[in-house]
Amino acid sequence: MLRKISLLLALAAQAAEPNLIDKYVDANAAAGRVPYAAIAGDSEFLRRVTLDVTGQLPDTKTVRDFLGSTAPDKRETYIDSLFPPLPVPGMRSIKEAPFLDRWTYFFNDLFRNGELLEEGINTFYDHIYKSFTLNLPYDEFVRNLITATAVSTWSDGSANFIARSHVFEGDGYQMNHEDTADEIAINTTRLFLGVSLECVSCHDGANHLEKVNLWLSQRKRAEMIRQASFFGKTYISPVFGRSPQFTVKDTRPGYDLTTRSGLRPPRDKTMDATAAFLLTGEKIPAGEKPRQAYARMLTSHPQFARAAVNLIWAELMGQGIVDGPFDFDLARQDPKNPPPAPWTVQPSHPELLEALAADFRENNHDLRRLIRLIVSSNTYQRSMAPPKGWNTNHEDAFTRRIARRLSAEQLFDGIARTAKIRQSIKITFSEKKAASILQTRSPQDLDKTDKPLFRALQAFGQCDRYAIEADRKPSMIQAAILLNDKLIRERLVVAKNPDLLELLKQKPDSEIVDELFLAALSRFPSENEKAQALAAFSENREQGVEDVLWLLINRLDFLFY
Repeated sequence: MLRKISLLLALAAQAAEPNLIDKYVDANAAAGRVPYAAIAGDSEFLRRVTLDVTGQLPDTKTVRDFLGSTAPDKRETYIDSLFPPLPVPGMRSIKEAPFLDRWTYFFNDLFRNGELLEEGINTFYDHIYKSFTLNLPYDEFVRNLITATAVSTWSDGSANFIARSHVFEGDGYQMNHEDTADEIAINTTRLFLGVSLECVSCHDGANHLEKVNLWLSQRKRAEMIRQASFFGKTYISPVFGRSPQFTVKDTRPGYDLTTRSGLRPPRDKTMDATAAFLLTGEKIPAGEKPRQAYARMLTSHPQFARAAVNLIWAELMGQGIVDGPFDFDLARQDPKNPPPAPWTVQPSHPELLEALAADFRENNHDLRRLIRLIVSSNTYQRSMAPPKGWNTNHEDAFTRRIARRLSAEQLFDGIARTAKIRQSIKITFSEKKAASILQTRSPQDLDKTDKPLFRALQAFGQCDRYAIEADRKPSMIQAAILLNDKLIRERLVVAKNPDLLELLKQKPDSEIVDELFLAALSRFPSENEKAQALAAFSENREQGVEDVLWLLINRLDFLFY
């Protein structure tokens, strides 16, 4: 009966009025005659949206309640419940919420908030967390990061964003000011405009990038230097020697073309180092400070909103409308002004990208609203099961959910939740403790306190916030860890787990099997699965629980969603 009701609700959702996203995806699919997957069933949807929005598996009570509900609007109601309420006047503390943990962690990865900042890690983390708690408009959030000043980055969180781009001169204690300005320009252009300037920071794009990026092939190194010149007055200085504690202020005379670079070929001393915004050529107006001018130009340009919505889309959908999110080719965005052959228009859905960016701007650059809009769409809620006639050439049509592996953090938090493990991870440079990996401030927290878990996370593609980006690619090493590593075996021992022991005391075997499947897969076991699990319990209940847990965390439908 429940399955029949679930199917009816799924069909109703499919027939519902399409939102902004579905309008464009459906039109694109119809034009290309791309088949659609069905709307995902309740279990698949619930597990997906909870992992994507909060980073965690849904608890078993939530799964039971959701699967048992017949309310026609239960998906919309559940989506709303994943977003914490905004603070109100008189609130004495910030309420913890998995949504805030998950997205704060995401942006800490993005901004490389790691070991090079030491105690600044925690102040930077707190700044990001509070900004998302208050639902600060994304453009305002970014302007605050770009324009921040501080006597010490260990006491002022926002200034760590600029300080993170510092470049020391060789092995000494002297900061290379111009290299640092270059790095800030490269990082801000990549993160907030989706454009990589790494190549043109060393040489002109001509004769280098014609087969990689049409727009960048037409850029010159001089343009990148004028972008970096917005930070010519920005002075980043270690507070004590070569300390990871920094002062950030605007006291330098400007960008000096005669400075020797430790990272790049010599600068051309004849170039013009007058600050000019890369996308428009706009210079700093009289009376406006350079970093304030840059932040204003960057966040008001249409590419800022395009890059932002594409970044969030890629995080929720597994690939971007422009894929990857930091590889925009600005000469290939407009289907009304297509690039010369053999180049093609870069976005898979250019009209959708423009519509999402416009909607984002019109709604005060609201990240919560953007996330809610995406996960509420039929496009997001489609099943992973391929429809008839679907093939891999249709992947960028977004008419089927492309399965992806849990992130390193989701995976090991998911194992902990499934096995009822109480996590307590000490936060470095703090007396606080985290109850999940997604509550930690950086990988350093586990590197200092739990080396085996830290190494396992790195094997599963955890971002190290220094040189290694987050990666979800599966590997044989990962399979070996889950199948036979001491780290996994010890986490599944019932005798060391008071909550599992209590479960064995209170529940009959049949209910325990249900509980384990609900925790791991957000669904009840099939009759065959239940019979096999109960058979494992027959000789030794504790060993049976351990065996079922081991089997569950090695299943593809646990590892992928």
